[in-house]
Amino acid sequence: MSEPIKKLWKELSKMLESKSEALYKLVSDFIVDVNTENINYIIKNNKLVFLFFTADWCGPCVSYLQTFREVASLHILPNVFYGKVNVDSSYTIADKYKVRHIPSIMILINGDVIDSIVGQTDKSRLESKIVSYINVIKSQS
Repeated sequence: MSEPIKKLWKELSKMLESKSEALYKLVSDFIVDVNTENINYIIKNNKLVFLFFTADWCGPCVSYLQTFREVASLHILPNVFYGKVNVDSSYTIADKYKVRHIPSIMILINGDVIDSIVGQTDKSRLESKIVSYINVIKSQS
């Protein structure tokens, strides 16, 4: 390989690596912090909403959030929203949805709670739930 091509190849590799890192950051940050200021907007503008209720001090929440993030990242679609609610700073939202145990995931379709997952579940069960509700909203279209 000639020297100019090697140089070009090296520059291209650096650019692709940079874009890859940016894309990874974008995908890993797609779970939005939900609070009293944005909850109504989120529910109004999305057909399917998954709200992950958590707290910073909750060890199981932290580990389960990673599972939630991994599964949800495979199912990023228009009108499907993945959010995280800190029960300490957004206790009014937790109270509104009667969240008594964390981690919990509330599942809303067109603003109505239709299901919940209380506690940690295995990855395959979580994925099955997410896919089943995505299929519900697809069938409504």
